Amino acid sequence: MLRERGSTVYAVNPLAGTIDGVRCYANLKDLPALVDGVVVVVPPKQTESVVREAAAEGIRRIWLQQGSESRKAIQYCEQYGVEVIHGQCIFMFVEPVTSVHKFHRSAMKGGGKVPGEGVPGVERFFKRLHGLDLQY
Repeated sequence: MLRERGSTVYAVNPLAGTIDGVRCYANLKDLPALVDGVVVVVPPKQTESVVREAAAEGIRRIWLQQGSESRKAIQYCEQYGVEVIHGQCIFMFVEPVTSVHKFHRSAMKGGGKVPGEGVPGVERFFKRLHGLDLQY
């Protein structure tokens, strides 16, 4: 999705060489370039270690995809000044919004609740990631 919008996206998975033909890196330290932010999609028990690794690499923006959140990871980010977004699904924000995400976003808007509204950092996260605009 982000790659299709022109962003450079690196897959990080220590257990895979490639995913869907895309090279995977064993860890954030192995990436070929500095990154502005990370989207974390791992089981909650692994999230804190990923957040710590990102912070050690100087990454200051972290999106914890729904289902990946852990209280310790969020507290770590808050304590060390890492911008963290959690409780939001990234698929609700990057166009084109499709399938169940499109339905969910429409339902939320129809109910008067805009996805991401009032969530600190959502708009900054997207603007910093290669100029992507936040979409409602």
